[in-house]
Amino acid sequence: MKKAILIMLTLVACVSMTACADTPSQVKDDMRSYRDDSRNESDETDFTYIPISELSENVEAALNGSYSQFSISDNIKFVQPDELHIMSFEKITNAIDNYEKAMALFFSAEELSPQNVVTQFDENNKYYMIHNEPNKMYCCVEKRGFITALRPDTFDISFSYNEPNIKIYHADRNDDLSDEYELEDGKHSVAEAVDYVNNWFEANYGQFSPDFDYKVETVIVRKHEEGYLYQILVHALYKGVPLDSYTRAAEKPDGTNVPKMTSWDYGVSIQMVRSDEISSFTNGGGIIKPVEVEAVDKCISLDSALRFCEDKFSNFKDITISDIDIMYTLIPVYEPVPDEPDKQEVVRYDSRPVWEFVIDVDPTEFIKDGEVNTRGDVRKYIYIDMITGELKYDFEVRRY
Repeated sequence: MKKAILIMLTLVACVSMTACADTPSQVKDDMRSYRDDSRNESDETDFTYIPISELSENVEAALNGSYSQFSISDNIKFVQPDELHIMSFEKITNAIDNYEKAMALFFSAEELSPQNVVTQFDENNKYYMIHNEPNKMYCCVEKRGFITALRPDTFDISFSYNEPNIKIYHADRNDDLSDEYELEDGKHSVAEAVDYVNNWFEANYGQFSPDFDYKVETVIVRKHEEGYLYQILVHALYKGVPLDSYTRAAEKPDGTNVPKMTSWDYGVSIQMVRSDEISSFTNGGGIIKPVEVEAVDKCISLDSALRFCEDKFSNFKDITISDIDIMYTLIPVYEPVPDEPDKQEVVRYDSRPVWEFVIDVDPTEFIKDGEVNTRGDVRKYIYIDMITGELKYDFEVRRY
């Protein structure tokens, strides 16, 4: 039994692990002068504020603008939100009540029958888990909505992403998704996988997380046995605005005991080795409920946000912004664990709308000669608060 728990926790750590690689020397040189947080203040910047209803027109003009420090991809797909808010996202506490429904998403009634699985129900109602070690089948539901499931055909590969990375597709951009790859049950296009996962979420996941829409963001095609597999990142959208699915929850309370695995991202990670099933599933930060704290009537225009970046990152040369979107950040808020006051856990995320600028990293920047690329969607990003203009960025963390 202890072995099963260890396996599940190891899976969680591996699926959500942050991978670090060397930062290109030019980027280090460019960013060194921006490490002082005081330089992120924007009091002296003349931002232009516009009504939310004018965002689409402003974005179209900004994307067609000319900038001295960077260029902008032609593949960006911007979706106008109807409204924006300062938000709070509260973690649920009763997901374990629906563990049977959650497990039925991934396994048949026969697979879940008592004679086929070992069950474990935590005495403090923190989690419910089933496993069949000979068949390598696992599923766990935690009280705050963390769900992870492994079918036998993906158990081994789910502990690491050592399968070679063939190509990355961004479903949330204007990428061509028509390419086909050989899965275990035949050739299937990336577009078909995206449609299957999007439809699966719409039909099944709403009963657990009804306040959000879930859409495929990224598809990574990996070599697998004699064919390929699809590794898929799905992000949650609140009223059309995606939640941050890449930034790790790094902020921790000082002087307290917090779980080591608090650096989970929020996106849902899926693997597909067949076209008609979810082979592995992990929903990272669990399930949350939105609370609208304050409506945002006006926000910083995209063109003035880009001009701000031109000023702040004045040493950049030949940088291409791969994607631009509005996004809700997720800043973890900790409280003492019940009956364990010396420990802290994340109970909610405070959130603000930001302009997100994504810079894709070409594999030639971090793959050595002769090395196989097993990394996933490697990207740098810049966030600008759409209300205050506060700047945050990450140009060093590498994601598998």
